[in-house]
Amino acid sequence: MSLRKNIHILIGIVAAVALLALALRPRPLFNNPVSAVLESSDGRLLSARIAADGQWRFPAADTVPEKFARAIVRFEDKRFWHHPGVDPLALARAMKLNLSSGEVRSGGSTITMQTIRLSRSNPPRTVVEKLWEMVLALRLELYTSKKDILAMYASNAPFGGNVVGIEAAAWRYFGMPADQLSWAESATLAVLPNAPAMIHPGRSRDALLAKRNFLLDQLCASGDIDSLSCELAKDEPLPDKPHPLPELAYHYLETQRKSLGDTRIESDIDFSLQQRAEAVLQRHGEVFATNEVFNAAAVILDVHSGKPIAYCGNIGHESGIHGDNVDVVQAPRSSGSTLKPLLYGAMLDEGLILPQTLVSDIPFHYKDFTPSNFNHTFDGAVPAADVIRRSLNVPSVRMLHEYGVEKFIRLLQQAGFTTITRGADTYGLSLILGGAEIKLWDLATAYARMSNALQDTQTAKVSPLSRGAIWCTFDTLTEVNRPEEEGDWHTFHASRQIAWKTGTSYGNRDAWAVGATPDYVVAVWVGNCNGEGRPLLTGVGYAAPLMFDLFGLLPSTSWFEQPDDSLEEVICCSLSGHPATDLCEADGTVAVLAPNAPQRPALCPYHKLVHLSPDGKYQVDSDCWPVSEIQNVSRFVLSPAQEWYYMKSHSDYHPLPPYHPNYTGSRASGVIEIIYPQEGMQVAAPVALDARSQGIVCSAAHSDPQATIYWHLDGTYLGETSHGEHKLKIIPEHGPHTLTLIDANGHSASVRFTAM
Repeated sequence: MSLRKNIHILIGIVAAVALLALALRPRPLFNNPVSAVLESSDGRLLSARIAADGQWRFPAADTVPEKFARAIVRFEDKRFWHHPGVDPLALARAMKLNLSSGEVRSGGSTITMQTIRLSRSNPPRTVVEKLWEMVLALRLELYTSKKDILAMYASNAPFGGNVVGIEAAAWRYFGMPADQLSWAESATLAVLPNAPAMIHPGRSRDALLAKRNFLLDQLCASGDIDSLSCELAKDEPLPDKPHPLPELAYHYLETQRKSLGDTRIESDIDFSLQQRAEAVLQRHGEVFATNEVFNAAAVILDVHSGKPIAYCGNIGHESGIHGDNVDVVQAPRSSGSTLKPLLYGAMLDEGLILPQTLVSDIPFHYKDFTPSNFNHTFDGAVPAADVIRRSLNVPSVRMLHEYGVEKFIRLLQQAGFTTITRGADTYGLSLILGGAEIKLWDLATAYARMSNALQDTQTAKVSPLSRGAIWCTFDTLTEVNRPEEEGDWHTFHASRQIAWKTGTSYGNRDAWAVGATPDYVVAVWVGNCNGEGRPLLTGVGYAAPLMFDLFGLLPSTSWFEQPDDSLEEVICCSLSGHPATDLCEADGTVAVLAPNAPQRPALCPYHKLVHLSPDGKYQVDSDCWPVSEIQNVSRFVLSPAQEWYYMKSHSDYHPLPPYHPNYTGSRASGVIEIIYPQEGMQVAAPVALDARSQGIVCSAAHSDPQATIYWHLDGTYLGETSHGEHKLKIIPEHGPHTLTLIDANGHSASVRFTAM
């Protein structure tokens, strides 16, 4: 049969195939599982996971890199850009070659036909199958552009082993994106789909090199590259063993896969920042491990978008020995003291406090809850701002009790804390001390929303706090000298202004730090995923240094502008922080900025007008001293219990003198305060080795430092204390008791408690 006749037959077949293709409706070609791929903000590969079928197959790209496109077309289908999907000349040449050799040596398939074959999982090569491929190829060309067909082929062609597609191949064999490949590298990959087994090290390396160089010569002959570039490309070595794919932001990709599935995920992660952040985390992690603290997480948010620009879910992920494969950014952990600033801001918003309003810091018992400060001491009374700066527990509990647990829960939910889902009866007042679990992500988001709301009035509603309350709260949190959880003072020197807060959960299990600027929020958690606490594991000792090192990776920013429309000046007592009265002027007043609020705290209740003898030794009245000689002075007066603790750290505080022996007027109420035990408390006395109770030490305070107090238990006299040292050891029997204290002037105080 002559060649001319063969060509006529072939043309007839092609025409029939074309008519059949026109009658068929197109369908999606590829539905194979793909790798999950995470890209940075500039499109660079951060991390990838192998597809469900065990192949490295990246999601299909819309375009093919120019060098690879030229190389694959030159090698596989020279007339690709011109034929309709089937190349009669190539088919004729293949038919002649096969007939002359007596075996199938060439199929004459175009790239379009090979794409169809790949989509059909490479069925057996038969004449019928070849004809069907031609039909489908013509149909594909009718409905799809050449550019898209080439992209489909490049994304699904085999490149050896379990590597499918040009992008996966470029990363596995050369460790770079496909659009950065050299001519030699592009040519190497272009010859692989034709014989993918050749890529394996140690197998057919000479044949692979010969094929690559042959293709480079063809590219030179076609004018795609010049002769010098061709010779230099031939000198490049072949790839060795496959490269591991990048694993930056490993936990972020895993978390995103849960909601998005295996796909190409475009993120706002800054590639360089992510690299440096992970290095910082790893460096700190090596130090943490010396105290058997094995896990840490950090996230850096862009305030304006609310999206992460660095996301480190844990230290490492490969071993899994210490739970390092857990994404702690999304794991609920005890909040420690991290929620205190939101309570402070909420109370400012409602006018329940001002920044310097004194909050009582004395032993406090509520139902079955008795909080204590980190260092187990008390200050008597502390300005509200210092409660937040120093993260004092007892005053914070008192503040929450005044504000309301249920109302605070609603505020936290509005702020974005998704794990706080239970009611006030479940959390109780311990909510403010770590009684609830939060996510590091939610903590960072809450601070980012506050930072954003403070700058943009259009988005102010993203935070439940007003701009004025946020500004006051951040202003309070900018102190860089701060005691750790009511403990020793530590100093952090930062070149920028940052509003930051630390937290430590009960048992030293969780260490937190979060900081905000107008542009960035950095949030850090350190601890053990298994919940094991470790000595010295605190927010300021572990999390804060890591947080500040991460801030050091970021550009410096300006500070927030003061939102004057959301603030007003309040003239306050310089000692109590309450709105001032005339009596406060003796100790001075100060103008304090506070958020616009529907109410203000009561006028200063601490400054009182007292009547003293000329020498100031007694409180007197007209019955015991001539009126003309009585001093009428304004004095700052705390309750007896507050006074007892306050004087230890305030040497300038002077309690009121005692009443004159002949004083007959009304006396101040609350002369005696029982500090321990408190009303309704259940107390347990320690037991000695001989099983005998060691008793409990009761304590009280009296407004007169010279007073004598007489102690009674259930009506039975126990003893007396005087000269300001009002402590007495008692050994109560099991059951309910009433403790009563009386002074020489008949003032008394009682509490009921239960001995366990």
